[in-house]
Amino acid sequence: MSKIPVQLLFTEDEFAKLQIKADECGLTVPLYIKSEMVQDDDFGTCYRSLLEKVDALPIGTRFNIRALFGVDWTMSRGVKLNLGKTFYNRIEKGVISNAVPVGKDSSNVMWYEKRERN
Repeated sequence: MSKIPVQLLFTEDEFAKLQIKADECGLTVPLYIKSEMVQDDDFGTCYRSLLEKVDALPIGTRFNIRALFGVDWTMSRGVKLNLGKTFYNRIEKGVISNAVPVGKDSSNVMWYEKRERN
């Protein structure tokens, strides 16, 4: 499937408002815009599901993203990679505060621990 790039220009004020809304959803601004415009977006659906699954975990639980999805870990490789990258980056930027990375295992899989939301 080919992808078509789209460029949008925002004022600083417009972008700041988008950033707040994106942060509330735990998304980057481009992913937030895409999820709002394309309701059946595979990544957006999976990412929202990931955030819900993390919220449902008891405090102190160690997890990896693949294990959270279990038998539903059937999305495309690109979506899987973006889930991990986006989740990790949003934690590092402080947007997601109810999980912390605890390191990678011997298979290079990142593990997290559920924490209380700040």
